[in-house]
Amino acid sequence: MAAPLLELEGVSKAFGGLQVIDKLDLAVGEREIVSVIGPNGAGKTTVFNLITGVYRVDRGEIRLGGDNLVGLSPHRITRRGVARTFQTLRLFLNMSVKENVMAAAYGHTRAGVVRSILRTPGQRREEREIERLAEERLAFFGDRLMGYRWNQPAYSLSYANRRRLEIARATATSPRILLLDEPAAGMNPS
Repeated sequence: MAAPLLELEGVSKAFGGLQVIDKLDLAVGEREIVSVIGPNGAGKTTVFNLITGVYRVDRGEIRLGGDNLVGLSPHRITRRGVARTFQTLRLFLNMSVKENVMAAAYGHTRAGVVRSILRTPGQRREEREIERLAEERLAFFGDRLMGYRWNQPAYSLSYANRRRLEIARATATSPRILLLDEPAAGMNPS
């Protein structure tokens, strides 16, 4: 059997005297879909925050493809291939739909401040690649986020389309694993 893509081993987290996560073991294989379920306050979002480095692990190990993630910053964990959405939406509401997705991809570019100011050929090429990537990620959701909507500000979208936009933005980092924190929260069955 292949090694798991994501592995949590003996992970624990307490806030003050409240033990929220206690010796959690979890293994997620490549191309596997896993749900973490439980009532409100059970620690589901805390698990995501531990995996993504928002919270520090008190005990245990978190590995992605065998590499230890414990102690890394959220930025470095994202660069290693972990992307997530949030329970409460975190979009750039005044930016366009396409710009929201492009913003996620900028963290993976090589163009620094000077190249961006000078608009070098390499920087312009990266910009076109990011724009193409954003359009591809938005196209996954069909007409809901396509065409004229690309240039609309994110605040003009319905709640369901904002959720879709957040998922498109997370996938723009080309993650090895995608963590969706209550992706259907606040949505009706249709």
